[in-house]
Amino acid sequence: MQETLNQIPPEAWPFIDLMFNLTMAAAGIWLGITVFVLWRRHASNLTPVNSAEKSRKVQPDFLNVDHKARAEAIKRGEAFEKELDERDIAERKAEARRQRGKVGLLQRLSGIVALIMSLFTIVSIIYGSIFTVTRMGDMMEEYSTAERLIAIIQTHPIAFSVCVIVILARIYAYFAKPAQKEG
Repeated sequence: MQETLNQIPPEAWPFIDLMFNLTMAAAGIWLGITVFVLWRRHASNLTPVNSAEKSRKVQPDFLNVDHKARAEAIKRGEAFEKELDERDIAERKAEARRQRGKVGLLQRLSGIVALIMSLFTIVSIIYGSIFTVTRMGDMMEEYSTAERLIAIIQTHPIAFSVCVIVILARIYAYFAKPAQKEG
């Protein structure tokens, strides 16, 4: 472990410290928001929408069966259940629209943080690979910066392509998707 840390050039430590502090700040803010939301839900005795269940097998149970009244009751129950289902769907849509507006800023913020972390990862890989010339030997001293970058891509194609895909996906998701408005 110490040998690996010794290979990091001293010029990289301020950048690493800054990125670590930003990551810890983002994690602290996220944790604070999460705890606040959970405490608020608990204090308000809110139940998540997805925990509610319906039983479709409920039917009236009569000791003396009046078939005509039973059929009418079942029809009324089905009509009422259909009305409840429509009302539930409308409430879920309204709740989703309401939450989407409030969570939109947090979603964008988390997207930006994910993009920054992806950029930090690829910059760290490239920066560490370029400036650890001692590990790569005398051959790397003859390479230019562009040749070093090409050598990194050739030696670590999977890691590089995953980082590039994540960055491009976040940029596309951030700029290409239209903002949804309530209306």
